[in-house]
Amino acid sequence: MKIPPRLAFSALVAVMPTLAATAFAEDLQESRFAAECQEIRFQRGHSSGTVRGVAPPEGVVCFRMTTAASQTANLKITGRNVMFSVNHVDGRDAYSFTTEKKTYRIEVVQLMRSLTDEPFSLSVSIR
Repeated sequence: MKIPPRLAFSALVAVMPTLAATAFAEDLQESRFAAECQEIRFQRGHSSGTVRGVAPPEGVVCFRMTTAASQTANLKITGRNVMFSVNHVDGRDAYSFTTEKKTYRIEVVQLMRSLTDEPFSLSVSIR
C-alpha cells in the first residue's frame, strides 16, 4: 500500500516535535544525572580502586568515570542482590570493555527489590 506524499509528510511533521522533545528531555536528564553521580577517581599512580555503597530498595546509586580511548576497563561488583549497568549493558556482576574517550555512567541497583538496603563493593580498573 502506497502512502500519499501529503499524508506521509503530515505524519512526519506531527512526529518531529515529539522526537525533538524526547531528545531534549534525554539531554536534560543526562546533565541532571551527571550532577548526581559520584565520580570515580583513582589515587595518584594507581589504575584501580574500589568504591563501597548501599543500594536502596527503590533507587539507583550512580557513579561516573572518565576514560581515555583504547583502554581496558574491568568492573566487578560484590554484595548480595546487587548488579550494575554500564555502557548500555544491563544486569552485570562483572564486565570488561575497551573504552572510548568519554565519561561512562555506572548504575548500581538491587537485582530483586528487597525491603532493606543492600551493601556493595564495586571494583574498577582501567589499564
